[in-house]
Amino acid sequence: MPRFNLQGLEESAADSASWTRFAHPTFAEGRNQARSGNCNLQEDFVAQQKVYDHFADVYDLIAVENDGYMGPKILADETAILLGDNTTAKILDVGSGTGLSGDEILKKGYSCIDAFDSSKPSCEVAQKKGVYDRIFLSKGCPKGSELQLNLDNTYDLIVSAGTFWVTPSYPGVDMFEEMARIVKPGGQILIVVNQEYVQGEWQNWDKLKDLEKRGVLKVREVKVVPNYRMNVSISNTNNGNPPNGVAMIYDIL
Repeated sequence: MPRFNLQGLEESAADSASWTRFAHPTFAEGRNQARSGNCNLQEDFVAQQKVYDHFADVYDLIAVENDGYMGPKILADETAILLGDNTTAKILDVGSGTGLSGDEILKKGYSCIDAFDSSKPSCEVAQKKGVYDRIFLSKGCPKGSELQLNLDNTYDLIVSAGTFWVTPSYPGVDMFEEMARIVKPGGQILIVVNQEYVQGEWQNWDKLKDLEKRGVLKVREVKVVPNYRMNVSISNTNNGNPPNGVAMIYDIL
């Protein structure tokens, strides 16, 4: 089985050069292992977390300035479309990281935001920003199938940018029933990701079809959004143009 090459990560400087050396190859390796059918979920999860923990203090600078990451801004725009003038809507940001998405949503006028993430150093960065009302630290189960939050019918909207389907150990379809549990009937789940992430072979979309049949949620048509990440050199998947993102909306019934 292929292994993640993180030798030297802990001794490396937390800068854009090290991020390029360790982060993107680690994400890509997780997807490659999934495609080959040789993915160890726990190993994948631990490798990804080591990267996020190491770069937490400089993640915002690297993601925005080095990668040209636009996911949080796209997420905030789509949030505003869904919520309109309901500025008191209760929102949960899943995969909140250092608070980039929360900050962009706050700029739109929505201030009742909680956070959920598995990287403690990233959560500590977000806490210093004061973006979120509450921050929940995930217990880190592979595939994020359990939120382990006693908050039934609490949120009007769950949002997430750049988290779902990155690799098999990231949150995916297994988390949807748990998310639906804590969203109020009539609320939504909004996910923004790189279009590439929803084109892999490891996503079991039949689980979402089952939730639809059971009357848990309804899947809207996927919306393609341009310019998900402006630095094309990182992953040229769109013929030399910035990769597209997708906005995926699920209505909770």
